[in-house]
Amino acid sequence: MKEVAQAIKVFPIEEEQSSPTAAVLVPLDALQTILNEVTSLRQEVKDLKGQVKSLEALEEIYHGPAPLPEEVPLLRECWTKRREVLDDLPSRVWGIEEDLSTLEKAFHKNEPKAPGKKTAVRIEKLKEILKHNGGSQAFTQLQDDLDLNPSQFSQLVNKLDKRVFEIFRRPGAKRGEKILKLKVRIREPLLGK
Repeated sequence: MKEVAQAIKVFPIEEEQSSPTAAVLVPLDALQTILNEVTSLRQEVKDLKGQVKSLEALEEIYHGPAPLPEEVPLLRECWTKRREVLDDLPSRVWGIEEDLSTLEKAFHKNEPKAPGKKTAVRIEKLKEILKHNGGSQAFTQLQDDLDLNPSQFSQLVNKLDKRVFEIFRRPGAKRGEKILKLKVRIREPLLGK
């Protein structure tokens, strides 16, 4: 408003002018100049608001003040590397999962497998035979009682729970005679209770 008043003072309308349009043209030129300056100022304010928003965004990204101009190339390099790492992350995770599954398979490979139905039945039958014979018996006799060949009996012995069964050599007997013994006496459930 001050500028408009100053423009009018600079270009006073003279009553003595001959044409009324000439007196009106001078203030219109001044008003046009002022309008151009106001438009320029508005654009400058808009640009400054944009810069403030970008600075606020930078402060939000960096959790503090915006970086100095000499730090910008280093920060760009850091953000580029970060993006590359994040893009590469899914393949790395997949590789780690694959390594873990391989390790898990290797770990479980060494664990004894749970016996199958046939083996479980043979183990129960073996327990019954040992219970009726005082808790221990020679391998050869057990092999005959279960009607198994030596290979099948070896495989069965390898699947036995070592917490329940014990293998030892009989002292004073013929060379190499092995005995299978129940470590814990398996009690029959009491009838009537």
